[in-house]
Amino acid sequence: MSEDKLKIDRIHKGTVIDHINAGYALTILSLTGLDESPDLMTIGVNVYSKKHGKKDIIKIEGVFLNEIQMQKISILSPNASISLIDNYKVIEKKKVSIPRIIKKLIVCVNKTCISNSELASGGREPIDYEFTVLEERPLKIQCVYCDRIYKLDEITFASKEKTEKKLKQKIQL
Repeated sequence: MSEDKLKIDRIHKGTVIDHINAGYALTILSLTGLDESPDLMTIGVNVYSKKHGKKDIIKIEGVFLNEIQMQKISILSPNASISLIDNYKVIEKKKVSIPRIIKKLIVCVNKTCISNSELASGGREPIDYEFTVLEERPLKIQCVYCDRIYKLDEITFASKEKTEKKLKQKIQL
C-alpha cells in the first residue's frame, strides 16, 4: 500500500477536526454533542502524525461547529485545527484557541464556592461558572470566585444540553 494513500476518506461538505490529542476523539464527540449526530462520521484514533507522533481526527459530513463546541475542543486539545470543507476542498481552516476567560463551560466542584450555593427558595445563586486560564499547556485554570485551581484531568464540564435532552427523552418514553 502506498504511504501517500489516505487512510480516512475525504468528505464532500462538513467539518474536519484534526490534530486532536491522541485518545481524545471520543471524549470530544461526547462533550460537543456530535456523538448524537445522524450524519456520516469518520473517526481516526491514534493515527500517525509527523508532528505529534500520534493524533486523533474526526470528519463529519454536513455538520459545522458552533463557537461553544470549538471552545470545548480547545480546552481538551489546544493543538486541534478545524477545517470547513465544501466540494471536497478546504474553504476555511481555523486553529482552536483557549479563551483567557472560560464562562459556563466548566463547573467548579468546590461545594463552598458561591457559584454552587443554594438559595432559600431551593435554586442556585444566579452566577455563571467562570474560570481564568493560568496556563494553556498543561492546562491550569482558576475559579474566579473561590480561587480553586484545576488541571485538565480535574475539570468537570457543564453539560446542561445533554442533561436536558436525556430528561426530554425519558419524558417521551
